[in-house]
Amino acid sequence: MKLEQLLAKCPKCGSQDKTVQRKILDEHRAHSEMKAVVCDECGHIFEEKDEKENKKEELKE
Repeated sequence: MKLEQLLAKCPKCGSQDKTVQRKILDEHRAHSEMKAVVCDECGHIFEEKDEKENKKEELKE
């Protein structure tokens, strides 16, 4: 997600507060990957890992 997108207002509630949710990959909590970027106020999902992977696959084709 680009900086402009992180600073943008939520289309549902207008809030600029977002949380990046991560998926922990190992038992020692040393490695993680992005799960989703979510609005703190209303829970709107801006970007999910699956969406990002789908875009990469479309570009390859």
